[in-house]
Amino acid sequence: MTRREFLRLVGSAGVAMPALIGQSGCAPTLTRTDTSTGLSLCYVAGDVTPDGAMVWLRAEPNSQVFLHYSKEPSLSDFASIGPFPVDRDADDTALIKLEKLQPATTYYYRGAVTGKQPGYIARFVTAPKPDDAAKVSFCCGGDTRESYKPFTVMNAVRAQHPDFFLHLGDTIYADRGGNARQLTEFWAKYRANRDDAATQLCFGESSTYVIWDDHEVVDNYLPGNPLAPIGRKAFLDYWPIRRDPNEPERIYRSFRWGKALELFLLDTRQYRDRKQGTMLGKTQKEWLFEAISRSEAIFKFIATSVPMAGGGSDRWDGYPRERAEILGYIRGKKITGVIFLSADLHCAAITRIPKSSGLRDITAGPLAGPLNRITNGTASRFEFFLAENFNFAKITVDPKVEPVQALVEFIDQDNRVFHSTKIKPA
Repeated sequence: MTRREFLRLVGSAGVAMPALIGQSGCAPTLTRTDTSTGLSLCYVAGDVTPDGAMVWLRAEPNSQVFLHYSKEPSLSDFASIGPFPVDRDADDTALIKLEKLQPATTYYYRGAVTGKQPGYIARFVTAPKPDDAAKVSFCCGGDTRESYKPFTVMNAVRAQHPDFFLHLGDTIYADRGGNARQLTEFWAKYRANRDDAATQLCFGESSTYVIWDDHEVVDNYLPGNPLAPIGRKAFLDYWPIRRDPNEPERIYRSFRWGKALELFLLDTRQYRDRKQGTMLGKTQKEWLFEAISRSEAIFKFIATSVPMAGGGSDRWDGYPRERAEILGYIRGKKITGVIFLSADLHCAAITRIPKSSGLRDITAGPLAGPLNRITNGTASRFEFFLAENFNFAKITVDPKVEPVQALVEFIDQDNRVFHSTKIKPA
């Protein structure tokens, strides 16, 4: 649909076009359906590639939605796709795929409900091409518990202007503040977390990649838990995750950002089998091995949600044989630039993984949750440990600067860097 056709459609419905909300991409705080636009909560762009992105939005029941997008900040001229019906079986949300975009380009977009005023303008940047030596910077962390709102740390994330944000799991706490057992109750947990001003503003200015952990279902759950398929559906309903038509419930996936880095997002929950000693399952592990061995990115960031060392049987310590197999594969294939990313431990930490030939695990968080008062931060595996603040990690890779390194900065909710280090890809 062209812009002129859309304006004619809106005009025929007797709806006036709104004034633009500036050019900053800032989202207004939407806590319930806005009667003028028919939208609620905020958009979330995610799973960005060099030529595409997924956009999630929520609107009033039974509505039809369009997505406008442009490289021009005010959207005075835009392309439009739609209409798409919101999905009643996904809490009146829609997941819209943008395609044929240009790499390393800022796109501005907004949702529009048929017969209503268009919504606010948000933005994201597409990934550079694999052969592009572009500088890439991203923020990551995990653990956002509703009772710790407002999530003011997201203001600090936003202030860093990351190319994207990586949520490392426990995106909700379905088992705290009233246990979710029905799908509608899980949806309500997501709405409550998304109904946060700082989160909405942050999501309006960047894109997101996301993995899940146990609290999207229940603490330390295993796949046989009857709540697992309900929690998984709610998770997929509320995040902009690319769906594999052959495996619609698949969460593990990878994304390349130029020469600088490639992300490998693992599902450390859905395929666990204690009897077989596996956290990933055979298929996912084979995918990981093949994917990291063929990657030509300088850095390979593997997001696992749970730490690679320490923390008990629910984490990688409970699956030592498979962990050794993964570390052995990386060492045997001489794969360089591997860095693990995790959350769940509710602290900021850099861990030198035992028996890994020097590989590191960067643990960040909590974004908003109880601080770790149990782990002994003096353990020899820690290069750094702090459990005194809400925090996230910012990671920057610039292939044009020699020697190429990953700059890791830990930043608190007041936007102060409290620790930094540089890691070489060798």
